[in-house]
Amino acid sequence: MSSSRPRIVIIGAGWAGYVLSQELDDKNFDITVIAPHQTFAYTPLLASAATGLFFARLAEEPIRHAHRHTRYYRAFATAADFNQKTITCIPSILQPGGRDYPDPDHPFTVPYDTLIIAPGCVNQTFNTPGAAEHCFFLKTVPDAEAIKWKLLSLLEIASLPTTSRERAKELLAIHVVGGGPTGVELSAELTDLFGEVSETYPHLAGLPSITIHDVAPEVLGMFHEKLKGHALQSFQKRGVEIKTNSHIEKIEDGALYTKEDGRIPCGMVAWATGNKQCDFVESLPGLLKTKLGRILTDQSLRVLKSDQTVLQDVYALGDVADIFDKGLPTTAEVAVQKAEYLVNALNHPGKPAPFVYTQRRMVAYVGGLDGVIMGKRDWTGEAAWLAWRSGSLGWTRSWRRKAMIMASWTWNYIGGREIARK
Repeated sequence: MSSSRPRIVIIGAGWAGYVLSQELDDKNFDITVIAPHQTFAYTPLLASAATGLFFARLAEEPIRHAHRHTRYYRAFATAADFNQKTITCIPSILQPGGRDYPDPDHPFTVPYDTLIIAPGCVNQTFNTPGAAEHCFFLKTVPDAEAIKWKLLSLLEIASLPTTSRERAKELLAIHVVGGGPTGVELSAELTDLFGEVSETYPHLAGLPSITIHDVAPEVLGMFHEKLKGHALQSFQKRGVEIKTNSHIEKIEDGALYTKEDGRIPCGMVAWATGNKQCDFVESLPGLLKTKLGRILTDQSLRVLKSDQTVLQDVYALGDVADIFDKGLPTTAEVAVQKAEYLVNALNHPGKPAPFVYTQRRMVAYVGGLDGVIMGKRDWTGEAAWLAWRSGSLGWTRSWRRKAMIMASWTWNYIGGREIARK
């Protein structure tokens, strides 16, 4: 790659970083991507992957592509020198099981002409004792696979002749912390899974249970009251218990504790609430940030210094950034729209119009071929489920993935999902 081309360094390969890495003009720019995972995860598909609706690897795309002239470093960015225009990194070593080990003994630096900060957020456990050690998260494909294998393990342990019915009921009690779209959709997929499992494991029929916990007074707080009511009724029909104003005090192996109910035995706790800034973003000095640590930018996505002047040649987008005085949500839709705006601005130099976010319909699946959609008009029921399913497929950015996922859905309809074969 010619060194005469402007060097663009992209930190992160989430929704924003991945779109930039694939759509920036690689003939005019020397593009380097720094991210700890060599794949990009389609987060709306992870709940389906975790419950065996299709092979988990279909919920991700590789960063490297043969037709793209893009350099990729599997690494964590640890520091930035805005004066020298360099990024300090440490390697991210892949471990068995898909986890990553930061290697601080072999740091390296990467120079840039233009820097794009989009590393995404990390799980926020609010310092809840035991959460990091005992909870299951849902941000990456390895997370989804870990949930799937835990579910399989629980089903088999509950089936052993040495396991009492009371103990089996405890093992198959799944608690989801978080009543936002991720927690609700994971719970919905779990209800579908356990409905199918009752045929494969008839001796366990009636034992699985799902409980959603949220510290807020309601779940799906961003939806209209009518849609929230429909979602609650749908969950109640399927036996999902919803505990609002629930304060998690600690998690241990085989149980969680709440302020309201004390110790609750369970087989698995899935943590689907809260994000916080990664160490790299927290370490960046002299930048204007929100109270939650998000980097503030102008409407052209250029990073603002603490004195509200522009930091030249540095952009920020995705969950780590917000536009000054705008307060946009941390969603994939916002990240993608910002990335597409910045792709156009960099590929076609000039003075672009300010970024304007277009709110599109909000969708949530609640199980049993039922869903809720909030947009120009509200939908519920099977039509909403169909829209949600097609919308989830629409997030994928390659026809190969679309075709393979649709084939998986077809085979699962005929023969049952991966975990519960007919």
